[in-house]
Amino acid sequence: MAAPPSTSTPTAAGATASSSASTSASAANDHDGTPRSAAAKALPVRDKDSFNKLQVERYVTRDWHYSVAMKDAQERFEKDMQQTRDKIDDYNLIKTQRLYFPPSKLYGEGYRGYGNGYTDIDPRMRAPFPAQVIYPSQKPRPGKRQSHPLRWKKRELKKQAEQHEELVPIRIDVDWEKIKLRDTFTWNLHDRVIPGELFAQHLVEDLGIPLDAQHKPVLDQVTLQMRDQLNDFYPLVFSEEDALDPELPYSAYKNDEMRILIKLNVTIGGVTLVDQFEWDINNPLNSPEEFAASMTRDMSLSGEFTTAIAHCIREQCQVFTRSLYSVGHPFDGRPVEDPDLIAAFLPSPLPSVFRPQQQAKEYAPYLYELSDADLERNEVIFSREQRRQKRSINRRGGPQLPDLKERQRTIRTLLVSSVLPGAAPNMEESTLYKRVAGAPPTTRKRPGARDGEVSDSDDSEDSGPDSPGVSQLGGTARTRGLRGAASAAQQRITNLGRSETPEASIVHHHETRRNLGRSLRDTRDETEEPTQLIVTLKVGKDKLRRLLQNPRARFTPSGSQTPSTPAHTRIPSAAAAAATSMPPPSTPASNGQALPAQLGTPLPQGQIGRQPAPPPVAGQPPPPAPPPPEWLKNCLQQLKQTYTFDNFEGMMKYSAINPDTEMPISVPAGSQPPEGARWMFLPRIRCLDCPGKLYTPGPEMTAGNFEVHLRNKQHRQKVDAREGRDTAAGTT
Repeated sequence: MAAPPSTSTPTAAGATASSSASTSASAANDHDGTPRSAAAKALPVRDKDSFNKLQVERYVTRDWHYSVAMKDAQERFEKDMQQTRDKIDDYNLIKTQRLYFPPSKLYGEGYRGYGNGYTDIDPRMRAPFPAQVIYPSQKPRPGKRQSHPLRWKKRELKKQAEQHEELVPIRIDVDWEKIKLRDTFTWNLHDRVIPGELFAQHLVEDLGIPLDAQHKPVLDQVTLQMRDQLNDFYPLVFSEEDALDPELPYSAYKNDEMRILIKLNVTIGGVTLVDQFEWDINNPLNSPEEFAASMTRDMSLSGEFTTAIAHCIREQCQVFTRSLYSVGHPFDGRPVEDPDLIAAFLPSPLPSVFRPQQQAKEYAPYLYELSDADLERNEVIFSREQRRQKRSINRRGGPQLPDLKERQRTIRTLLVSSVLPGAAPNMEESTLYKRVAGAPPTTRKRPGARDGEVSDSDDSEDSGPDSPGVSQLGGTARTRGLRGAASAAQQRITNLGRSETPEASIVHHHETRRNLGRSLRDTRDETEEPTQLIVTLKVGKDKLRRLLQNPRARFTPSGSQTPSTPAHTRIPSAAAAAATSMPPPSTPASNGQALPAQLGTPLPQGQIGRQPAPPPVAGQPPPPAPPPPEWLKNCLQQLKQTYTFDNFEGMMKYSAINPDTEMPISVPAGSQPPEGARWMFLPRIRCLDCPGKLYTPGPEMTAGNFEVHLRNKQHRQKVDAREGRDTAAGTT
């Protein structure tokens, strides 16, 4: 293979030789330095003009690069916008041609159902088997629950495990319309995993209350009560100190034992647990949860009782702890100085490890099961006893301490479940909703008794033979107390051989018949709509004599009967001696004449002399009012003779009446009245000196209520300002 021809030229060779010679010559001149210094002086020196020129060239070059980058970015932006427009056009084309190309023609018919849905069904359609993809986060929760599920991370659990556990007793008691929710539990004060609002949502849903706008007040009250009790918690301080003298026992120089009496009264369903025992609140080794688990295991009770017992112990310990904080106790083993707290704590140290034989049965647990009616009656009596205890507290001076004698009764609303032990089988037995009148009875009652009513037979059974007779209560206070003590001692001697465990029929035998008779009003549901309205009026002797002498005055111009003559109306002297539980028949007056029989339904206060009116017509003014009744004109004429300077007149007000309660309904302007409302003209009194107000006549067919307004100080000032002088002197 031949070598490539040389491309070098003589000129290039000469240049190379001359460059080599110059290099060697410069190297040779480096030794003496003379020729090199001359060459250095010949180099150009940079001045200010050359530097500015260099900077301008750099600026221009940078602007050129930036303009090129901006042009490239603009081209990319236009390209992306064109691609987006093309996609929009494609999707619009698919949308217009969707009816002609269903999914079955594009992807096939699939498996035709079998849990996958049909291919041609639109996911947005309400079809039996919609063809749509449901992700796990979109699946409805079992039981149609709306609250968010509980989720936590391992990192959060690790941090929570390092926190100190401080259990706070929480008591929930919500009474809203027909719902009565009651529950007790303990909550960790240092819980950082589960939010309180989320727990409240789960609690409300577990009990069967939906999370909608209608039941939002229930959720708000549960959350508020939890927050308030957590903020009002006082932890107990435990101080650990070394012994001052190892030779002496700890009790020789310090006594930090704080024993209290724990009283249990837990009702879950129809089973009630009653017990009392001693507990040391200053011992950190005492665990209410372990004690409750051991107690329920020994008595074979459900888990509901375990948590309820632990809550009761912590709640009663918290009452004493809050009292210690109130008096400024240092929690260092010093004795308590407050006399009320000293009386509330049990004596320490113990004089003997054995309890007296007379008190042995008082510290033993017992269970009893009652019916629904007995539970409601006992609950009313228990709440009345709590109110009496609160009224009896009278602490003079010093900090206000909680009631150390009060022990709240624990009643829980049951869950509805067929799996959990101790749960309610249906919503009626869960006691979540109040029992209203007319509901089917769950227990056997006497004929004619209403729900929640305490009958006379129940009173007699609760009173029993232990109640002393009325004839035994005579004499002075001293002899009456002696006879009462003797009767009680005789009864104790008689029952020495019997068990002291209370039975269902005598649990509250200390309540008298009068107290149980009044429980009828307490146990009646607030939401119950009465089927009738009974009005009891007291008639003066002079007015009664006038009514008996003038029979025509008993009727109003509209033909309705006045409330002064119904069969249940009583004279004040006779009403004092009559029973208060039910209205007796008409009582004869002192002059020997009897009241006439009832001829119609009595009217409520302020509706005597009312007249029916046509319903309003949209877009038209209300119908003209008739003149007021004659008795109202006569009463106002008599008042005019007494109050000569006052200006007032009678009128008939156009009002809507509730057909069930016979009471007026307020209908705001521009709103529709409720369905079924009746319209009436009601007699009213208008004071011209006090505009904007209407006054109801009464009592009965008089204007005594309006006369109270005429004596009012502000009204008299307005009359004096109008007349320009003191009008009280002219009032006869």
